[in-house]
Amino acid sequence: MALSGPRVKSAGRVSKTPDVKCRKQVIPKDEDLISSKQWLKKYGLRSLGLRLDELLSSHRHVSGHIKMTGHHIDAKYCDIFPLVRISNKNVHLSVSYQELVQYEDSLRTVLVRYLNRWSWLLLGPHRVFGTILEGSVVLCIDTSGSMVTVIEEIKREIITLIWTVLKPNKIRFNIVQYGSTVTKFHESVSEPTAEYCTAASSFITAILARGKTCTIDAITEALSDTQAEAVYFMTDGKPETSCKAVLDRVNKLQTSLKIHTIHLANEDSEAMKFLKKLSKRTGGRYHCPVGGCEGSAVSHHLLTTDLNLLSQQEDKSSTVIPSYKGDDLKLLSAEIRRAKKFLVHSQEFRELLVNHMSENKT
Repeated sequence: MALSGPRVKSAGRVSKTPDVKCRKQVIPKDEDLISSKQWLKKYGLRSLGLRLDELLSSHRHVSGHIKMTGHHIDAKYCDIFPLVRISNKNVHLSVSYQELVQYEDSLRTVLVRYLNRWSWLLLGPHRVFGTILEGSVVLCIDTSGSMVTVIEEIKREIITLIWTVLKPNKIRFNIVQYGSTVTKFHESVSEPTAEYCTAASSFITAILARGKTCTIDAITEALSDTQAEAVYFMTDGKPETSCKAVLDRVNKLQTSLKIHTIHLANEDSEAMKFLKKLSKRTGGRYHCPVGGCEGSAVSHHLLTTDLNLLSQQEDKSSTVIPSYKGDDLKLLSAEIRRAKKFLVHSQEFRELLVNHMSENKT
């Protein structure tokens, strides 16, 4: 979903490299407050023309069988180009050694940019809440008794979100907390002035975790704000009423607001299913906070290592990209894995070309 107004930038940028230039697009050095789905649509390997499987697809290996004579014939490229397998397809390596070198140079540059964005998503409020996409949002916070073990940390993170993301990017917001009852901070979303943010921080500081979980009432209240564009719904589990009842209420409200769900206890598989359904039904995203070191060590290692040696390090834990359940990190980490795989394949194909040329000379 596009942000209202001009493109906004996140405070706390991590990339120090110049803009990454590729054949079809330029990746800015500053991080946009957009989802990974949107970001990869603009800067993914396919958009940049860097999918190795597609670059090699013009000379697919095709062989045939002549029924009348019983003879087997190979593709016309078999004697000219070596045969390789990529993305479950047999293709002929019809590129030159130097073209693969140039491809790897571009891919390494893009991979570093991907790793920088990955590091950014693992920092501060992005790690806990994901990326705030809209220009006016309602933060809907579960403060029931089950939240007692995490509420202090969540309060600190929300206050950090207010001062480092919402205020600098002029994102209007309101807060709805819910336990046995629902309480709103303000009547509607408002501009993040210093006074408003200070009062919101005081409101958050005073929150206590207690009571039951009135999910239906909380979502109804949050979605009633006609000035908001989205709700960021934070909880550690399922509603005390049935999950179906909550989904039915959302359907009945026929809201245009997206609900982005933030699962604060992602080991609960039933709650995960419910929250994924809730976000998908309204066009939102599902997010799981990740541990402070989860992925950070790998991204740091890859950013400080020689990516030319990647093929020698594939089995090392220090280069393995973790699996994520939240939508943004899941999509970006999958594209990083794909870029790593293509880089290793290209390095292997260059070696194969050298061997093929040596064989043809003898």
